[in-house]
Amino acid sequence: MGNVRRGHRHPGRLVLAVGAVILTACGSTKTTSPLPLEPIAYADTLPSARPGNREINEVKRLLTVSVGGELGYGLSLRRWVGKDHEALNITRFDDVLNSAWYEHRIDLGNMTPEDVARGPTTVGPDTARELRVIGGKAAGISPGFTIQDARGDRYLFKFDPRGNQHLASAAGVIANRLFYAAGYHTPEDYIVVFDSARLVLDPSAEITVSGVERTMTEEDIKDILFLTDTLSGGRYLALASKFVPGEPIGPFYFSGVRGDDPNDYYHHEYRRELRGLYVVSSWLNHVDMRYANTLDAFIDPPGFVRHYLIDFAASLGSGTIRSHNPREGSEYNFALWPSLGRIMTLGFYKRGWEDVEFSQYHSSIGWFQSESFDPGTWNANWPNKAFNLKTPADGYWGAKIIAKFSDDHIRAAVRTGGLPSAEPEEILTTLLIGRRDKIIAYWYGEVTPLERPVVRVVGSDAPILELTFDDLGLDAGVWTSGQTRYSWEMQDTYQGIELSGDSDATDGVRQTLRVGLDGLREDLAGVNDPEYTATMTVEAWRNGERVGRPAVLALRWEGGANGYSVVALRH
Repeated sequence: MGNVRRGHRHPGRLVLAVGAVILTACGSTKTTSPLPLEPIAYADTLPSARPGNREINEVKRLLTVSVGGELGYGLSLRRWVGKDHEALNITRFDDVLNSAWYEHRIDLGNMTPEDVARGPTTVGPDTARELRVIGGKAAGISPGFTIQDARGDRYLFKFDPRGNQHLASAAGVIANRLFYAAGYHTPEDYIVVFDSARLVLDPSAEITVSGVERTMTEEDIKDILFLTDTLSGGRYLALASKFVPGEPIGPFYFSGVRGDDPNDYYHHEYRRELRGLYVVSSWLNHVDMRYANTLDAFIDPPGFVRHYLIDFAASLGSGTIRSHNPREGSEYNFALWPSLGRIMTLGFYKRGWEDVEFSQYHSSIGWFQSESFDPGTWNANWPNKAFNLKTPADGYWGAKIIAKFSDDHIRAAVRTGGLPSAEPEEILTTLLIGRRDKIIAYWYGEVTPLERPVVRVVGSDAPILELTFDDLGLDAGVWTSGQTRYSWEMQDTYQGIELSGDSDATDGVRQTLRVGLDGLREDLAGVNDPEYTATMTVEAWRNGERVGRPAVLALRWEGGANGYSVVALRH
C-alpha cells in the first residue's frame, strides 16, 4: 500500500460544472476544480444550410497571421487570450468524438500497414485514356492543371520542380497517408505517370496568369510541363490530388468559427484535434500548416461542412520547389523578435538552428533529420493560434496517436511515395521512426500517462481501493519500472476524508495502487446524487523527478461488488 497519510476535510459536495476548466493547478497533486461527467461535445454533422464561399485576401491574411501573431507571441499577449485554457470539445475521458473534423483511425489499433498505405484512396485517375485539361494553375509555387479523366473524376495534377524529381510529390503522398491514418480528413492523393499525348485541352478551360483570368492555350500546357523533368517516351510524373466530395466553400482558419455554419460550435483554437495537430505536423515537418492548406466542403446530402487538410508538399524534407533548410521548423518566416536580437547584438545572437549543418541525405528527400529535432520547440513557418494555445494534455493526446504508428506502418507509408530507390526509402523511414520516438518520450514526460483506469473496493472489515491502470511511459519503453514511483491523493468530500500516499511501480505496463479506506461509511453506499463524486490524483515520478502534470480521475460510488467506478479522466 506504500506510505499512507491521512487527513480530514469538512464534509461537502463537489459541484460538477460542464465545460469547467479542469486543472488550474497542474503542477500540484491537488485538484481545485471537479471533472465534468458529461461529454463536452456537440454533433457537427447535422443538416444545415450551405454556408457562403470564403474569399481570402492573401496579403491581408498573411499580415494578420504573421505580424499580428508574432507581436502577440513576443509580448506574451496569449496569456490573456486563453493560454493554459484546456480544449473544450473533449469527452469525459480526455478524448474527442468522431466529427466533421476528425475520425479515430490508427489509434483504434486495427489499421494494418496495408491500410495505412491505402489511406483515403480508391481507384485513382485513369491515365490509359484521354486526360482532359479543364483548367490551369499558373499561380503559386507549384504550377499544375486540373484534369478530368475518362471516368469523369477531377484531379489537380502538380509537378516536381525541374532538377528535384520526387521531392514534393513523394513528400505530399507520404504525408497524406500519415495524416489520414492519424485521423484527419484528406483528399485522395496519388503518384501518377502519364503520357503527355493523352492530354486534351478543353475549349472552355481557363487559367489565371498574373491575376488575370483568360482562356487556356496549348502553349500554357507546354509552359507548365517545361517546369518539371520529363521521363522517357514523353511521359511525366505528377502528384494527382482528387477533388474532395462535396462543394468547396473555401479554407478554414485555426482560430474563431465560421459564422454562417451553425455546426461550427467551438472556436477552432479550443478544439483538441487542431491543437493536437501540432504534434502530427511536427513529426512530419509540415511547416506550412495554415489556412491556405485547408479546405471546407459542403456535403449535400445530408448538408454539413467537412473540414479537410490539403496539399502536403511542404512536408518532410520538401519545401515544394526546393529542399527545406534548418530554419524551417525552428523559426517563423517573419521572426520579429529573433531578428531584432540579431540586429541589436550585431549578429552575435544566434538560435540553435543556425549551428545545424545543412546537408541532404538524398536529393529526393531534401533536408529532413531527427538528430536536432525538438518536439517541444518545433515551429511551423507561420503563427498558428491553435498550436500556440496547446497544453501538455493536447500534446499528449497527439503523441498517443503517433505512438500507434509501428515501424511497419511507417515503412508502408513511405513506399507509397514512389521514391527512386530503396536507399532513400530506408533513410526516410529511419528518420520518421527517430522523430516518432522523440515525440513519445517528450510528450509522455509532460503528463502522467495513465490510461484504461479501473477501480474496485476489496474487503469489508478493512476495505481497500484498488486502482489499476496502464502506464504508457512503461509501455513505450521510455522508462523502466525501476525508475518509476507513483504518488497519489484521494479526496471524497461527501465522506469527509482525504487520503494520500506513494508506492513504487511494479514490473509490467499494468500497475495497481492500493488505498486503505478505513472508516468508509457504509450508510452512504447507496448515494445517487449526480453531483457527488470523489477525485483521485496520481503523479508519476521518474528517476526521482515529478512529471509535468498529474492524472486526475473522478470516482463515483456505485455500490455493489466494486464500490467505486471511474467516470472521468484528465491529464
